[in-house]
Amino acid sequence: MQLLETKPAIKIQRRLPLLLAAALALASIVLSSRVWMTLFIGLSGLILVAYIWTWQLARGVRGSRRLRFGWVSVGDRLSEEFVLTNRSFLPALWVEIVDDSNVPGYRAAVVRSVGASASVRWRRSAICTRRGQYRLGPWALRTADPFGLFEATIPYSETDQVVIHPPIYSRAPVPLPAGHSSGQARARSTSHQATINAAGVRAYQPADPQRWIHWPTTARRDELYVRQFDLDAAGDIWLLLDMQEAVQLGQDEADKAADQVAGPDVGTEEFAVLLAATLSARALQQNRAVGLAAYGREPQLVVPQHGQGQQWRLLQSLAVVNADGENDLSRVLTDLGQLARRGSAVIIITPSNRLDWFPALLQLAQRSIRSHVVLLDRSSFGGDGNSVAMRDTLRDLGFVANVVRQGELGEPIEEFERRGYWEFKVTGTGKAVAVHSPFER
Repeated sequence: MQLLETKPAIKIQRRLPLLLAAALALASIVLSSRVWMTLFIGLSGLILVAYIWTWQLARGVRGSRRLRFGWVSVGDRLSEEFVLTNRSFLPALWVEIVDDSNVPGYRAAVVRSVGASASVRWRRSAICTRRGQYRLGPWALRTADPFGLFEATIPYSETDQVVIHPPIYSRAPVPLPAGHSSGQARARSTSHQATINAAGVRAYQPADPQRWIHWPTTARRDELYVRQFDLDAAGDIWLLLDMQEAVQLGQDEADKAADQVAGPDVGTEEFAVLLAATLSARALQQNRAVGLAAYGREPQLVVPQHGQGQQWRLLQSLAVVNADGENDLSRVLTDLGQLARRGSAVIIITPSNRLDWFPALLQLAQRSIRSHVVLLDRSSFGGDGNSVAMRDTLRDLGFVANVVRQGELGEPIEEFERRGYWEFKVTGTGKAVAVHSPFER
C-alpha cells in the first residue's frame, strides 16, 4: 500500500495536571511559599517531559502495511504484513493500530510496543468469508507518553482495494451448451482473439502477441507472420443471471450479513453466482468465448471473450453482483437479444416460477440464439412452486432445460484446508527455506 501520510496531531489526554499546575503557580505567587513553587516546578517539569516524549514519537514513529494478494477467493487467506518503525531516541511503550477497513471478518487493529531506534514486524490474516470488493484502510497510528498526558495520532489516508471472488467448484451439474454458427465449421469472418480454428497467416503487427507468430512462414519469408483465426464455430456463451430481488429464495439479509464461508445451504443468489463462476471456468478451458449479463441494481455486463484475462473480468463482476434488481427476466432477455450475436448460446440461471418470460425466450430462438435454461429448484431452497413442471414445459417447447437443486456443486477446487500457503523462514544456520503452513481458522 502506497502511504499518503498526513501531518501528525498531538492532543491533550488529561487536563487535570495542567489545571493543577496553574493552581500551583497561582498559589506560589499569592502565598510566597517554597513548597508551592517546588510542587509547581516538579509538575511543570513532568508535563514538559511528557510533551517532549509525545512530540518525539509523533516525529519518529512510522508504519507501513503490505497486502500479499489483491485477488483472493472465498475460503482463501487474506494476509497483510505490517512494519512499525521508531526512529526517535525514546521508546514507544504502546502503539495502537486504528484501522477502518471493511473486509468482513478481518481485524487489523492491534497494540504493539517498539523500542528506541527499532522496528517490529508482524502479519495479520483472516479467512475470506464473503465475496465482494472491499477496502483496506484508511488507518492511523496512536501513541502517547508513559504518563498518558498527551496523545499523538499519525494518520494514513491511502486505501487498497481487495476483490474477493467466488470460488470455482469441481462439478457443474449442467453441461455446456453447444452454440451454432450460420455456416459450416469455419466461420465467414476472422477473429481478433485466439480460437481453435486457424484461418491462415498475415503480417505481424505491433499489438500481436508473440505466441501467435507462425515460425515456418516467418523463416520462409524472412519477416514476422502471425496466425489468423476464424471466429469460433461453436459460438459465444452468455451467462445470464436472474438478479431480480422478488424471485430470490434462501438467505435473508441477516443471514447474508453473517461472516460465514459459503456452504451447501446458500440461497439462490449465491448459488447462481457460484454456478456461473464454475461454468465460465469450464467454458474458457475449452477455448469458448464467455460473457456475463447480470441485471442487479448495478448491472454487470461483460462481453464474450477468450483467455485467462476474461476469467478475471468475469470473477470480478461476479464478486460484486447482488440480487437487488427490479428488472424481471422478460426484460433482461429482451435486452440480451439486442447484444448477443446470431449463433450464440445463452445459459439462463433463474429461480423464477413464472411463465411471463417464455415469449422473450421464443424471440431469442427466432434470432438463432440457443437458450439453455437452468432452473434452481425452488423446493430445495425453501420456496414453493414446481420447477420440474416448468422444466417439462420448456422441453415441450423445444428448449434445453435442467433443474438444479441446492448443494449440487460438489466441493471448491483446491479447498483452502488442503492448500495452505507458502512462506520463507530463516533457520538457525542463516539459510532461508520455504515452509508450507496450513490455513488457520
